[in-house]
Order: sequence, then C-alpha cells, then structure tokens
Amino acid sequence: MEKIKIIDNQVILNFNKQFYSDDAIEMAIRDFSEICEVDETDKGLCLTPKEKTEINLIGLEFYNYVLGVMKNN
Repeated sequence: MEKIKIIDNQVILNFNKQFYSDDAIEMAIRDFSEICEVDETDKGLCLTPKEKTEINLIGLEFYNYVLGVMKNN
C-alpha cells in the first residue's frame, strides 16, 4: 500500500517505482499543477493545495489519476 501523509497543509505521497510509471507521475504532476503546488522532496512528492479544499482526498485523487493515466497509455 502506498503512503499518504498530511503535514500542515501538505499532502506527501510516496510511490513504488516498480509499479507506478515515471511518465504517468509526471503527467499527473503537470495536470495537478493547476490546483496544487507540486514539489519533489526527500520526504516524497508534496502537494500543497492553492485553494482551500478537502486535503484528505487530494492524495487519493492523485494516485487514482496516475493509475488512470497508466491504464489509458
């Protein structure tokens, strides 16, 4: 199971690189950049919403988006 951590107003995600493709993750980063600041750190991929939103769902939506991209490619 992948990890989702919420610290302050950031969602921190860690991906199993053996399963998730780098291309799909990069596409998700580009598409989510409209709603979140996205930074790669030593903690993982950090998503910071630009507007007030349900922060608990951002990580799940990101993972689902990556999976959808992988399925469609």
